Amino acid sequence: MDTQQQRPSKILVIGDSCTDVYCFGSCERISPEAPVPVLKVLYSEEQPGMADNVAKNLESLGNEVLLFSNKEKIKKVRYVDNKTRQHLLRVDLGENSLLEPLPVQAVEKINFSAYDGVVLSDYNKGFLREKNIKTIIDLANRSQVPIFVDSKKNDLSAFENCFIKINEGEYNRAKNIPESSKLIVTLGSRGAMYSGDIYGVESAPVFDVCGAGDTFLAGLVTKYTLTKDVKKSIVYANKCATIAVKNFGTYVINKEEIK
Repeated sequence: MDTQQQRPSKILVIGDSCTDVYCFGSCERISPEAPVPVLKVLYSEEQPGMADNVAKNLESLGNEVLLFSNKEKIKKVRYVDNKTRQHLLRVDLGENSLLEPLPVQAVEKINFSAYDGVVLSDYNKGFLREKNIKTIIDLANRSQVPIFVDSKKNDLSAFENCFIKINEGEYNRAKNIPESSKLIVTLGSRGAMYSGDIYGVESAPVFDVCGAGDTFLAGLVTKYTLTKDVKKSIVYANKCATIAVKNFGTYVINKEEIK
């Protein structure tokens, strides 16, 4: 059966978002004031980042998406040599203090039974904290809605009964991974690990890894909500991430690109 012909999945995404800004310019000399390159900015582009990037990828893959995210503005400004596409500097703005957390009262008003999946895109900026995380998971579990987590927290104890997707570096730092959760570890060019097995990827030129984890997560959720098959979902997610790293910047994948 062609699962792509089924109705779109409805996905609830909750997490920290930012705007990725790319300032492109010409870099032809070193500053006489310090041994640093001089960049003449020619133009700039903005793209949704973090949880917003997950949501945009989910939408592009054919899902209906509702995003709950922070109102405060976070910007990650990258200065890039237009000729070589080399990153010269990244400046992060709006992170001098923790974000205001998602109110528990707002969580309690969500009709979780209306969704096919819940995504917690937790960049550990403060929007998702232990109290609202546990409330989200409890209410989603009551409605028997699968929960997918991508977290930058080292202590993962709050994420019980979830699919937890983290990269290899995060896995090495992680502690208190709940036994009730299913762990998926992305391994970069080696693919992903789940339940002791490695799911490899086709060799591909890596141009930019920015946002690849978000794309993997979007692919994983898209496929799982249609098939309920974790292994098939990881294979599909690997394909999505492989396409993302071939492109510059925070890339939103199109389902037509996946073969």
